Amino acid sequence: MFEIIKDFFRKRKLRKHISDIPTGFVPLDQIKTANFIIDVEEPGFDKVKEDILAWSRNTGIKTNIYFFDFRKLGKNELLLTSIQTTLLKKELSWIGMPDLEKIAPLIEDKSDLFVSLVCNSYFPNDFLSKCTKARFKIGRLAYKGHAYNMTFSGGETEDLRSGIQEIFKTITEFLKMVR
Repeated sequence: MFEIIKDFFRKRKLRKHISDIPTGFVPLDQIKTANFIIDVEEPGFDKVKEDILAWSRNTGIKTNIYFFDFRKLGKNELLLTSIQTTLLKKELSWIGMPDLEKIAPLIEDKSDLFVSLVCNSYFPNDFLSKCTKARFKIGRLAYKGHAYNMTFSGGETEDLRSGIQEIFKTITEFLKMVR
């Protein structure tokens, strides 16, 4: 019963904030700005962050990287990323809604490319994917009702969480082929 109530309020929030920008494939030479989301619990997230920054420098694309950090931190543990670009579990409402003030720079930015390297369909990822005003959306996991124009998942392995760097490399190779 509680899940039904949560889903009702989630759908209301989505209807209120969902992007009305038409999406589709955008050639690499037309991409000027890109936004990425990475889960810090992802093995190798720091390496893929460096890969994204190097790709950004090489292509001249202005890139912003945002993070999900839903870990339960101990008293002496510190965040691995900047607090301004990291969405924490405590910043989610009871329905899993991200704090709008915190995510406003991401969802209000009319970027050319949005890439979610998060490997789940939880509401915060779904909300950001559907509400960002990007023209081309790439995700890592296809699920019912997703907002992505294209999805990339792991290779032959059953564990989709493996190979985030390979998935990013595949995405960049694909972007070079889009004309």
